[in-house]
Amino acid sequence: MAAGNPVDITGGEPPSTYEATIRLGLEDPRIHSLVLGYWHTIVTPPMVFAELTARVVAEFRERGIEKPVVASLAGDVEVEEACQYLFERGVVAYPYTTEKPVAVLGAKYRWAREAGVLGGGT
Repeated sequence: MAAGNPVDITGGEPPSTYEATIRLGLEDPRIHSLVLGYWHTIVTPPMVFAELTARVVAEFRERGIEKPVVASLAGDVEVEEACQYLFERGVVAYPYTTEKPVAVLGAKYRWAREAGVLGGGT
């Protein structure tokens, strides 16, 4: 998994595949943030996705690995509850839109550069 390249897993994958993919992104020092796109599936329902995402992100934060993680969830109204669950646990998540979570991530990087927390490079 190279930095800046998307990783696409099929919606038919079990929760363990989502978890392993998120873990890989958080472990890889070349990756500085994660943008997660989720589409409601029967195999991995929205709250299952939200709970495993929140758990893995919290585990890495406890280990001192604090990468920004944002998520876009699409599907029926169940994704609204899943987004709220994620948001309450420090993962910026929005239902039905990809633009908002990416805009939040961009704003965070702009703030970090202006605050001198992040270098001026791209």
